[in-house]
Amino acid sequence: MNTVRAALAAIFLIVACAWAQPAIHLKSGPGRRALPGARRGNHYMLQFQSYPDAALRDELASRGIRVLQYVPDNALMVSSAADADLSGLPLLGTASLESTDKISPLMAAQVAGSFLAIFHADVDPQRTQDIVRSLGFDIVATPGLLPNQLVLSGPIGRLPELTAFDEVAYVLPASPDLAAGVEVAGCAGAVTEAGPIGEYVLVSKGWAKDAGGKVALQYAIRSLTEKIGPTIARAEIERALQVWTRYAGLSLSPGQPGGARTIDILFGRGPHGDQYPFDGPGRTLAHTFYPAPPNSEPIAGDMHLDADEAWRTGASVDLFSVVLHEAGHALGLGHSDRPGTVMYPYYHQAAGLSDDDIAAIRALYGSSSGTTTPPVTPPVIPPVTAPITPPTASDYQAPILQIKSPAFSIASTTASSIAISGVASDNFNVVSVKWVSSTGESGTAAGATSWSATVPLLTGTNVITVRAYDAAGNSGWRSVTVVRR
Repeated sequence: MNTVRAALAAIFLIVACAWAQPAIHLKSGPGRRALPGARRGNHYMLQFQSYPDAALRDELASRGIRVLQYVPDNALMVSSAADADLSGLPLLGTASLESTDKISPLMAAQVAGSFLAIFHADVDPQRTQDIVRSLGFDIVATPGLLPNQLVLSGPIGRLPELTAFDEVAYVLPASPDLAAGVEVAGCAGAVTEAGPIGEYVLVSKGWAKDAGGKVALQYAIRSLTEKIGPTIARAEIERALQVWTRYAGLSLSPGQPGGARTIDILFGRGPHGDQYPFDGPGRTLAHTFYPAPPNSEPIAGDMHLDADEAWRTGASVDLFSVVLHEAGHALGLGHSDRPGTVMYPYYHQAAGLSDDDIAAIRALYGSSSGTTTPPVTPPVIPPVTAPITPPTASDYQAPILQIKSPAFSIASTTASSIAISGVASDNFNVVSVKWVSSTGESGTAAGATSWSATVPLLTGTNVITVRAYDAAGNSGWRSVTVVRR
């Protein structure tokens, strides 16, 4: 892992020095000076001589070419029929992603386990399932996945065959939450006026230095959530912003809404003034616009959060953790492929930045001159759940559940639910306890180190798996089997 980490940090540094040259910046390598001019299938990149503005994108649409994503620098991932007319466009080149471009560098060290497969946005969901099953992969049912994403397990050696399909955009390691099949909340990535950023993209340019050779930014909180007191909500947002300044050579200070080099932060519902309307509780929690370029002022760097979410502090949906992640996008970072990092594409409750997050932000802005707080180092020991406490006879209405370490005996009941509780401990910090039932039900327990939950039961066998998660995303689990008569 240290070798992989160092290699990724080196790529970040190479890219930071190479932005002056037009290149396609992918995680599989520091960039391509020019696209080879060949395209295969219906999904491919078009690189232009300058930023593809709205007029150019409208011209593409008139030719039946659909824009899916923006690719730094000055490129678009598009889909069209094979015979789409590209004549007369101000192109530097065109190319499809290679199979190797679609596989995260971190997958090289993975020989087993689950991974996240991302398909292009226009691919029919049934087609995605047909592809993965044709290669012998199993689909892990994970509530809350973003559209056209699947958690898969199976023959890792067949990944090149999977990514050879034109419909596949990228694969990366699955976090413990994803692999466990518990409910998750994902970030669709940084956004631009030309489209969202793909997972296969490395990083943006970040904010340019000002006349004094510094990166001095401002932020303006335009509105707050109604779910948390305004004083606490503002403090959590500002705390998340300042975490990044502890490690990187940039500053963030209060400013006026709409100002240049200002990150405007607001809570909105549904359509709220950009091309990315919110979808209500669940699914998309927030989105953030990359700096300028590729976005123009005043929207560059702006952060929008869905006001309909159940915002909380210290528990899901944790305001600090989401803003910490989105602030990385506002400063120019893409997603990290490494589970446990703040910039992993699925949110988790965070205590601070990991070493990978720090390496990424320093590749853009260098180190801060002051004393920094040590990074959050993901622990190597996962949380351990203590035995589940059985319900009492009166609650259970059947023989009580007996613990038979390390497994549990099968209990039976006529009740429609079961109350379970326990404790969890870890050498790092237990942040949440979640449960999932074989019937498809799932939820988050009340509490963490001491937790409890009420789980609904269906007639027949119910296997309930309880997992405790630490701040780095590691997990430990126990399960209990209950038969409802």
